[in-house]
Amino acid sequence: MTKVDWRPKIKSFINFICFTLSLLLLIYNISIIGFFYLIVTFGETQGTMIYSLINVAGILLIIIPLVFRFATYKFYYFALIGLHFLAAFLPIFMKNMSGVFDRIL
Repeated sequence: MTKVDWRPKIKSFINFICFTLSLLLLIYNISIIGFFYLIVTFGETQGTMIYSLINVAGILLIIIPLVFRFATYKFYYFALIGLHFLAAFLPIFMKNMSGVFDRIL
């Protein structure tokens, strides 16, 4: 009977779970429905804070495989971190653009 080495299987499973959860959080946050749902439900300040905390959670989830060297193709992980940072600044960008549109219109 042969021994089964579980370590690579566990590493790939943790890698898959972290990447998938981070990607799902990013898709939820970038969708307009997710952002406006948080604003309508919790108000502007608390909704924006929860939105930013979801982005931070996504970044932390994607850093786990990078720190423990589970990731094989690191480009996708760094791209996902960049997209989470872009999504984190989306509310600030929307507030600035509303000020610009008020001046133009």
